[in-house]
Amino acid sequence: MTFVWHKGASVFTGDCLLIRGCGRTDFQQGSADKIYTSIYEHIYTLPDHFIVYPGHDYTGQTSSTVAEEKQFNSRLLKPREDFVKFMKELKLSYPLQIDKALPANLVCGLVDP
Repeated sequence: MTFVWHKGASVFTGDCLLIRGCGRTDFQQGSADKIYTSIYEHIYTLPDHFIVYPGHDYTGQTSSTVAEEKQFNSRLLKPREDFVKFMKELKLSYPLQIDKALPANLVCGLVDP
């Protein structure tokens, strides 16, 4: 889910658009085609000066701009078909807490203790 704050010229992209990357699409009903469409139709149509705040970053970067991501996000510089193929071929490790996190995410965190 992405939130846009027009007055603050900011977009909070959660796990969708990361700085120079994007979220995983290999679990939780993920779809490389859908994330590509979402980014191009909703985030990349925002003004270039909008600040991008991802949900997390593994390299210590806290923000970017729409213009920077359009120019430097190597995953998303690819045509749709190449992007989908690339995402399907990623060999990422299975997240340690995913078996707990996914069921919780699917019910908005409302799980029995």
